[in-house]
Amino acid sequence: MTNIDKFYSDGDRLMSKAGAPGSQDVKKLAAELSRLFLGWTRDFGELGANLSTYWIDEYADTLSTAEGRKAAVEWFGALLALLSDCFTADMNFSDRDWEEIRENVSAEAGDLDMDLVSSIMTVIVEHGKA
Repeated sequence: MTNIDKFYSDGDRLMSKAGAPGSQDVKKLAAELSRLFLGWTRDFGELGANLSTYWIDEYADTLSTAEGRKAAVEWFGALLALLSDCFTADMNFSDRDWEEIRENVSAEAGDLDMDLVSSIMTVIVEHGKA
């Protein structure tokens, strides 16, 4: 099992609890999903935290539906894959998400490994979002 697979498994398990009777509100659920993601992105400086905050601000309310919870795990999984140089052709983000990712990578570039910055920027260019 790869790190990405493990993240998806843990994220799915977390989201499955949200559908249970008496489950938590979306803000708590978003915080838990963010905490899970941040556990996997400690090596990326503030980049993981900044993008997690962006997701919470933009999408936390979508966690009220099963589709939204599934999309949340997929979004964070794709972001983890992007940061881990495992991004695949079937992964994508909205134009706004790509813009936010690009801006955050640029802002944090001085504190990140240049090979990482280069690989992320290559994916962004390949998706026509530069």
